[in-house]
Amino acid sequence: MLGITKSKNEVKKDEPERFTTPATDVFENEQEFLLLADMPGVAQGGAEVTLENDRLVLNAGAPSRKYRREFAVPPSVDPEHVSATMKAGVLTVHLPKRAAYKPRQIQVRSA
Repeated sequence: MLGITKSKNEVKKDEPERFTTPATDVFENEQEFLLLADMPGVAQGGAEVTLENDRLVLNAGAPSRKYRREFAVPPSVDPEHVSATMKAGVLTVHLPKRAAYKPRQIQVRSA
């Protein structure tokens, strides 16, 4: 295939679509999981975040490539309060924890 290129119109329909896996960092604290995905070239509004059952799916398109990555989401995440922002090619997803899963201090009393 050296030296042979295909235009967009010549791509066969049965060929799978190619995606780039974005570099991602995941952090956890007592309140939430924080996910940072590096997607250079993606414009504001060019990313899509989907949370369905226990899967978080990131999709984005840039002029030169398409990004896609999936994550398993633990049951401790509160799906109603998940939020995402995009700035300068970095997608930030906040996955807050449910109250029942947040650590709490137990008072120790004298017996």
